[in-house]
Amino acid sequence: AGGGIEAVVGGLRRHEGHEGVQEEGCRALANLSANNAENKVKVAAGGGIEAVVGGMRRHEGHEVVQEQGCRALANLSANDENRVKVAAGGGIEAVVGGMRRHEGHEGVQEQGCAALANLSANDENRV
Repeated sequence: AGGGIEAVVGGLRRHEGHEGVQEEGCRALANLSANNAENKVKVAAGGGIEAVVGGMRRHEGHEVVQEQGCRALANLSANDENRVKVAAGGGIEAVVGGMRRHEGHEGVQEQGCAALANLSANDENRV
């Protein structure tokens, strides 16, 4: 991704309080990790999972941050090792929390279900 992953994760970290940066950063990581096994590994290794979960926690009331965060975690969780990392990093709680807070938002619900579907492919994540 030519340094794009590092740039996005850096932006998410530097601008933790900015909803727009969090929304678009999560969207970018979701796109970069969609159907790209190598990028899934690079995002996780570069701290992307922690950055997404952190953004979801800090912006619990922002529907689109929740939707794009769930989407990023869904794509990243299509990788076996990342399923463990997302769960260990509080990703399941972030997804479920977002779904509960935004029950009426179809995008959050759809992407949250996708994330939980991928995460539940790991037996240890089924609760």
